[in-house]
Parts: sequence; C-alpha cells; structure tokens
Amino acid sequence: MTGASPKGILETRDLRKVFGGVHAVDGVDFVLKEGELRCLIGPNGAGKSTFFKLVTGQIQPSDGQIFFDGHEVSAHASHEIARLGVGIKNQKPDVFDGLSARENLWLAAQFAHDKAGARRQVEEVIERLQLGGFVHRLVGELAHGQRQWVEIGMVMAREPRLILLDEPSAGMGQEERVRTAELLKELNRTTTIVVVEHDMQFIKRIADIVTVFHRGKVLREAKVDVVLSDPEVRDVYLGRTEVA
Repeated sequence: MTGASPKGILETRDLRKVFGGVHAVDGVDFVLKEGELRCLIGPNGAGKSTFFKLVTGQIQPSDGQIFFDGHEVSAHASHEIARLGVGIKNQKPDVFDGLSARENLWLAAQFAHDKAGARRQVEEVIERLQLGGFVHRLVGELAHGQRQWVEIGMVMAREPRLILLDEPSAGMGQEERVRTAELLKELNRTTTIVVVEHDMQFIKRIADIVTVFHRGKVLREAKVDVVLSDPEVRDVYLGRTEVA
C-alpha cells in the first residue's frame, strides 16, 4: 500500500505510537475527505488524543504513515504541518490575555497575510463568528466560551484547509456549547474539520461521520446515529465490555 495515492485530504496508514511498551495508537488506517466534519470519540485512554497529536506533528509516530493533501508528513514537525495548511486548536486556550480579542486575531492573521490582507481577514472572521460584541475587550476578561471562540477565530484567520480541534466544548455551559456547534458548522462551509470530543449531545449537533477509538484502534466508523446506537460502542463507553 505504500505506493498507493492518498485517498483524502488527511490519511493515515497503519499508524502506531508506542510509549514504553504501551500501544497508544495501534495500526490506525484513517481517511478524511475534503469538506468533512468528522468527530473522533472514545473512552478515556482510547488513543484519540494521541492520534490527534500524531497527525498534527506534536509527537512523532513509532511506525506508519501520515499524508496531508497528497504529501507524506509522517516526520514533519507541527510548524511544518501548519505551513501546509493545517490549523490546530488544543484543549487549553492558546491566547494572549493582555491583548484584545481583535489584537489576538490580528496577530494570527499576519502569519498568512500582508497588513491589508490581515485587516480584511480579521473583519471576515469577526463577521463569520459573530465576535463583534466583545472583540475590543481584553481576552483575559472574557468568559471561557468567548476565549475558546477567539482561539477558533485565530485558527481560522490563517485560512487553513484543515482544522483539528481537541475538545472545543470542554468546560462550557449549555448555551456556549450550542453556540460553538453553530460556529463549527459555519466554519465547515469552507474548511475541513476534525473534532476530538467527549460530549455526546455536542457530537450529535455537529457530526456526520464518527470514528470511534478503543485501545488504540478504530472500533467503529459510520454515521453518527448508527455509531451512537451501536450496543458495542455503548458498552465500551460504559465499561461493561472488553473489546480486543
């Protein structure tokens, strides 16, 4: 299979990561088509966050291959993958608390645009994500959900082709989760998205196809309603079944 052409914008082939004898990711084959919004789910320790770090270059694989847009990136560092058009939002917000939301967006936009282009991109992000109500406030003064939205905007300001988000609804209240789901669906109109998530109600709001991880492997991959009604998936989440 090594010589075969990649099938999607993001693909992994027999991807593996071993930590001291523990197979955190164990032979994962994964294909993401351009334009998708895919959710990765699974119980704690299933391997989904390690998979996220592998495909974003935050850690290097023990074996296997990773492709982005037809190019192998298995040995690339995270900044190299970012330059190819991959945006990353980790679970912990990575923002500058002493600057306004607009200034944070401006700094992110400058990585991909000249000054005039950055200004245009900031205004587009503010409009698309409806950030105008607090865009002039210091980020350190914002509510948790607003801080997360600013960081999503910062990723968006670089105009990536693919965005990977690690638990974007973590720590949010119900209204914030609903708003975040709306933002991601708006963003998905122009950008391919992968979301690592635990919140089942949030997943139902945004997902079409869901990939379920368990013990470092892909357990199921199907439409969200099919996956969430699967007895084996439900048992894995409730801890009643041991799955090889």
